[in-house]
Amino acid sequence: MWTTNELGLAQLHCDGQSWDFDARGGDSGISFTGVALASVGDDRLPVAAEQFVRGDQWHINYPQGDGSFALRLVFNPIHSSANRLVIEVCTSIQTDLLDTHPKIDVEATCDDIDSFVPMDEWGHNEVAGAGCAPISLAKSKHNSVSVLLGSHDSPFTTNHSTDAMLRLRLFGDFLEKGVIRRARPWIVIDRSGTLPTEAELTTCWSELVASPIPLT
Repeated sequence: MWTTNELGLAQLHCDGQSWDFDARGGDSGISFTGVALASVGDDRLPVAAEQFVRGDQWHINYPQGDGSFALRLVFNPIHSSANRLVIEVCTSIQTDLLDTHPKIDVEATCDDIDSFVPMDEWGHNEVAGAGCAPISLAKSKHNSVSVLLGSHDSPFTTNHSTDAMLRLRLFGDFLEKGVIRRARPWIVIDRSGTLPTEAELTTCWSELVASPIPLT
């Protein structure tokens, strides 16, 4: 269940736990439990102007205004337990400008990073020649963040990580005026101090791949 007060601020309550989300945008940024969505280069994040809850989903709209792009986010919890949350972050980006390359980075500070490429039933890499591994795991002492990318997103995502920061860049290609481009990473946040296993993440990734693409 979502509770919202100020525009762009919310808490997700599930299994007796609360997860804080700050999606105000602009100078306040967009962040939730160790994860951030950041603009790239000279672009600025637009500011949240509208929000609503529909079922289990929290929707936030960010008009372009005098910036370089408009943004829409839909946070959709997939699974939760006492110390782990799997949430889909459906991200839509659009611009009214003729010559622009707006991008969004998914970021998580960490001590170390692992990446995994699931195998198909014949033992081959499930995704060949992709721009980014389908599963990335950012490891810290007390928590971890995993970013899962389906087959519609991993080929168009690039890895700009450092030793201390997982940074995956969505929407790297030129964006034509008026076109809406979408991505829907699943993010696994674990604050138990125990890392999710490769098998657990692969099972979750397979669920992402098999799930229907949202219409909006």
